Order: sequence, then C-alpha cells, then structure tokens
Amino acid sequence: MGAEAAPPRRRPALQAAHRAISALETACGWGASACLFAIMIIVFADVAMRYLLNAPLAWSYDLISLYLMVAVFFLALSATQRDGHHVRVDILLVRWQPRVRHAMELLGNALTAVVLLAIVVQGSLKVRDSWQADAVVAGAIPWPTWATAVFVPIGAGLLLLRLLFSLGSLAAAIGDGSEVAVGTTAGEQAGTAPGA
Repeated sequence: MGAEAAPPRRRPALQAAHRAISALETACGWGASACLFAIMIIVFADVAMRYLLNAPLAWSYDLISLYLMVAVFFLALSATQRDGHHVRVDILLVRWQPRVRHAMELLGNALTAVVLLAIVVQGSLKVRDSWQADAVVAGAIPWPTWATAVFVPIGAGLLLLRLLFSLGSLAAAIGDGSEVAVGTTAGEQAGTAPGA
C-alpha cells in the first residue's frame, strides 16, 4: 500500500485570509478581463472605421497602450500567482520532501516580496506625484499619467499581499509537517487542486 499525502490541517484563520485575498484577486481578474474585452472591441472598431469609412479612431492606440494593456497585466498578476501559472523551473521542486519544498517556496516568495514592496512604494509615489502635478501625456488627447500608473501599486500590492499570506501559510506547513500549505501551489504537487 503506497503512502498517501496527508490532508492539510485545518487552519481557519489562514483559510479565511485565503478566501478574502482570492475574492480581491477574482475582482481584479474580472477587471483585467473587461480591459481585454475593451481592447478587442476598440481594435475591431478602429479597423472597421479605418477601412470602411477611412476615419480611424485617433485615440485608440493611446488608450490601449497607456491604460488597458497596463491594467490587463497588473490586475492579473496576483491571480496568476495564486493559480500557479507564473513561469518557474520545478524540476527539483517536485522531487523534494514537503518541508524542503515549502522552505524553497518560502525563500522564493520572501525574496520576491522584498522586490514587490519596492515596486509598490515607488509606484505609489509615482501615482501621487503624477496626481499632484496633474501630469499628462503630450499628444492630441492629454491623457493623465496617474491613471495608468495607479495599476502598478494595485497589481503589485495585491501580489505582495498574496506572497505575504503564502509566507505565513508555508511557515505553518513547515512547522506542523503538513504536506500541503493552505492556498499555495505546493498543494498542486502533493495532489490537491491549486488554491485548496
């Protein structure tokens, strides 16, 4: 009879935090999806106007490149981490014992959290400065720069929150010897669904 993965220990506080963060990630994911849909509609309308009426939408490129693409990228960051879809090399990770795997995940998440904290701080300062200076992009339409910069601290901040949660969850799993950490992709390698 083969060894089966032990079920994760019940940690109500971690599970509640995971659900709350996941709700924020889902809301941001819907926002990213709406922006992607808007890109599709605007590009279609621009092409139709350009080739059928010889009157392209002059504002479409700026709106898409300055706002919508930035929103799609940053709003989807944390949900991508939660679901384990960021690119990573896991040749060794899947072969290690659960405690070692959790420790490596914890180390990687801790280092990433340090970088993300700097991005959130600098991004927030950029938004504040752009807002106070009423900075705009030079062009036919004076697009405000703070409205594009705001997606950086929102997306990076939510990813930072996800990583901080993951640090606590992984530390708890290491401490009690669980094979699965609440709300982390380490559970995927142990045979459970991501986000369990």
